[in-house]
Amino acid sequence: MHQRLAILTAVVCAFALVVYASADRAAPEQPAALAVPEMKFNDVKEIAPGVFFRYSSISATDPKIPFGGSNNIWVVFKDYVFVVDANFPKEAADVIAAIKKTTKKPIKFVLDTHHHGDHAYGNCIWAKEGAQIIASTPTTRLLKTNGPKQWEDAAKGAMGREDLKANELKQADISFDDKYVLEDGTQRVEIYAFGHSHTSGDAVAYLPKQKILCTGDACVNGAFNFMGHADSGSWITCLEKMEKLEIDLVCPGHGKVSRKDLLTTQKRYFADMRAQIKKGVEAKKSLEDITTALDMPWYKEWTGKDAKDIKDNVKHVYDELTGKIDHERIGSRPAPLDWRGNPTEIASGESRRELGTK
Repeated sequence: MHQRLAILTAVVCAFALVVYASADRAAPEQPAALAVPEMKFNDVKEIAPGVFFRYSSISATDPKIPFGGSNNIWVVFKDYVFVVDANFPKEAADVIAAIKKTTKKPIKFVLDTHHHGDHAYGNCIWAKEGAQIIASTPTTRLLKTNGPKQWEDAAKGAMGREDLKANELKQADISFDDKYVLEDGTQRVEIYAFGHSHTSGDAVAYLPKQKILCTGDACVNGAFNFMGHADSGSWITCLEKMEKLEIDLVCPGHGKVSRKDLLTTQKRYFADMRAQIKKGVEAKKSLEDITTALDMPWYKEWTGKDAKDIKDNVKHVYDELTGKIDHERIGSRPAPLDWRGNPTEIASGESRRELGTK
């Protein structure tokens, strides 16, 4: 009897010790969120192991700051490098030089997030490095059908870009519909085409291991939204799809690296603008009156610009809501070299100097 009691006591004590030890043991630590880098124009920072971000010059409020094209991100795989956005030819060469300071591995793939010149015209320079160009099916189509004429217009005349005059448009090598994946056991990049946002062919690159989203111009950090090729309603839906991803850092097409809430801020711009313009349309107000009444003080706090002063975007949404835009054909319009300019003026060479393009 005493022996059984002793055994039972020992079992109870052992169980109590296990419970105590379990309760006292600290919960496993969650990986720390990636730091948002502090950067100056043309800086390169390793934002995660093997993932680099180059911050291109841009300003929505200071015309003296030259437009340096798109931001660029590159991911170093085991045997090669993957790059987000081709930039312009001149800037592509600058980015290649920066990449070679971070790794000796060859550049194998470059993603055109869309067909605009500051994201795709550098394709020819990357191809000389042996890289293949990846693009969504709509971007591939737009580069083929409209790219040659738009390239020619952007290059001609005294105001044309010298780097376009010295090169030829390079088409995409790899086209995909919805998703394309690169993986080698060390790195994984998931490329998604969520739908029509900034253009009909926008693609984003997601790094699930690092929780980094590279958005191209589907999300920017500042007053850098050119909407001439956009579907603002669909754009909101695309941003909502991005919000479902697990994200630490957003690397935008233009502007500084930010947290995931940048997606929500970008979405709010379109949602608020659409709601206020829709209300004005229903009240049968003129475009001028709707523009004057646009009230989005938070947008100026974010970007330094008043939303009502970006009249081209207001007019675009107004035209959408009044049935004046065919989103199926909108990408055939001239593609801008700079988000600040009227694409028709840029294509004809009238306003490049004031825009600070080269």
